[in-house]
Amino acid sequence: MSVSQKKKSPSAHGGRPATPAEAPERVSLRDLSPRRDLAEAGEREGSPAMPVIALIGTTLFMAGYYHLLALVQMAQLADGLTMPDNRFFGYSAADVAALAAVMDDAALGQLNWVHKTAGVIFPIAVALTLIAVAAWRLRPAGPKWAMVGLGAVFAAVDIWENIAIEAALHAGGDGTGLASSLTVARWILLALIVLITVVLLVFGGRGRARR
Repeated sequence: MSVSQKKKSPSAHGGRPATPAEAPERVSLRDLSPRRDLAEAGEREGSPAMPVIALIGTTLFMAGYYHLLALVQMAQLADGLTMPDNRFFGYSAADVAALAAVMDDAALGQLNWVHKTAGVIFPIAVALTLIAVAAWRLRPAGPKWAMVGLGAVFAAVDIWENIAIEAALHAGGDGTGLASSLTVARWILLALIVLITVVLLVFGGRGRARR
């Protein structure tokens, strides 16, 4: 090997000596940017973010309409008493009996209409949102099916709660134990679903993005 060849050998790698494989970059909380991640994921995967975001927006709208408008307005037909659906920590038979005493047939019919419309659309929208986010951001099939099950359980509990509340009102308080338990369970499940959805949107798909 000539002297000139020996002099060139250190620059065979572009003037930079060969180094061991670099350690993977560590991601800290400061590096997290949900908005940027969602935008990049949408571009990378054919923009699945758009229908998911639309579904999330629809669910948030239904949540506001159902809990902050329809059920709150029902208090006007019940001497200002809060509907059982919005009592996070449950209620007693006396609470339901007090409601039944001030709600006439028209008021009960209006509550039934609210339950049959927004009271059905909302839990179904929540379940579909969870399933859509899980299908988009999760890779293993097992966790995806777990989210499908969680969404289905929430929808069933929520709709069952509506039926149980109306039955307790018509009975003057009988059956309140079941209705109250379903209400508490429903709020716990909803909080869990919101937490899981946020975690999936922020952290889900990161391993797939690196690959």
